Amino acid sequence: MDINLIYASTSGNVEIVMESIAKVLSTKGFRTFLFRAERTPIEAVKNNDNFIFGTSTWQHGQLNPFFLKLYEQLNLLDCHHKKAAFAGLGDRRYEPVLFCEGIEKIRKLWLKKGGKEIGSVLRIEGEPYNQLDSIVLDWVNKIAEKMKG
Repeated sequence: MDINLIYASTSGNVEIVMESIAKVLSTKGFRTFLFRAERTPIEAVKNNDNFIFGTSTWQHGQLNPFFLKLYEQLNLLDCHHKKAAFAGLGDRRYEPVLFCEGIEKIRKLWLKKGGKEIGSVLRIEGEPYNQLDSIVLDWVNKIAEKMKG
């Protein structure tokens, strides 16, 4: 099964998480494809069915600017028969109520457009490096099982 991981990363934290997710999924027999959101044509979403979206949250609960163009294009799609999981990074020190709101915006749009959500949202607090072999790994294992089922 192919899974397309589409993400926006500025400091590299989201990219590290998505690469880690792709690596684990590959060991479980999935074919993974990583796409930076700002370089992803909407055809990558139109022509595929399984996704993991990842982004950080900017300013006051805003979407990472690198995801904006694709987000606007997603709003024009019918996502029925497509599945996605969601991974967000954030920092509660800034605005606890808007923690990981960037990925929430993508998730809500996906559901509004008819897409199916797989599993719970992965929410990573702060730097991800010490969470790759624990929180991220546990989440990926659960997502892999749900994607297969």
